[in-house]
Amino acid sequence: MKKILAVLAAVALAGSVSAAEKKAEKAEKAEVKKPGFATSLNAGLTMTDGNSETLAANASLATEGEKEGLGSVIAGIEGNYGESTVESTSTDADGNVATTEADEKTIENAKAHANAKKTLSPMTFAYLDGSLLYDGVALIDYRATLGPGLGFYLVKNDKRSLSLEAGPSYVWEKVDGETDDYLALRFAERYSCQATKTAKLVQSLEYVPEAEDFDNYLLTGEIGVEASINDHLSLRVVVQDKYDNTPAEGKERNDLSLIAGLGLSL
Repeated sequence: MKKILAVLAAVALAGSVSAAEKKAEKAEKAEVKKPGFATSLNAGLTMTDGNSETLAANASLATEGEKEGLGSVIAGIEGNYGESTVESTSTDADGNVATTEADEKTIENAKAHANAKKTLSPMTFAYLDGSLLYDGVALIDYRATLGPGLGFYLVKNDKRSLSLEAGPSYVWEKVDGETDDYLALRFAERYSCQATKTAKLVQSLEYVPEAEDFDNYLLTGEIGVEASINDHLSLRVVVQDKYDNTPAEGKERNDLSLIAGLGLSL
């Protein structure tokens, strides 16, 4: 009887070990498996009331994916809006003081962008990059850029990637009521790092000077951190800096934005 019980116990133990191994293999495969494309919807809202009244809102939709040996795509649209309530006082001939309020736009812009890479070798690629920008506060009715180029990865693994890109780009724009178009050069850098299982860092820098006048250039930088709350929600903080060396008359060259909000994986 004892021998029978021992045999049954051994069989049960072997079965449980086998089941545990299969479960571990499935978990490992699930962890390694990566989605082909990931799409996320991000939104943020900031409001103040009292001594000052302000409103700032941001929304963006982004998709990113890569197929090994074929290439990758990064595309998205983004919009930002902000306003503040400004109070002014006036005194009439009788000495009566009147207070009026007016809403002033502080941010009003939208951008669509896309970057498609075609793999040439494990560390090199050809790309096509394009963008379309509107900025009401900076008096940019539109600014469109499109151009091909070549790039390579300095680092590329499951956790980190660092790439450089260079190529020609053509710019069409209407700024402060005046239209212009010109050939430009484009130099770009992008870095991403999966710092932990739930936190990711992304940084990019783009320099676009006019081919015949390097004093006319655009410089755009961005750095952001995204931390997952669960499988679908995440917290996102992004700093964007846009520098236009030849802005519309009376406008600042530099625009800096700090965006914080929630992200939803679709």
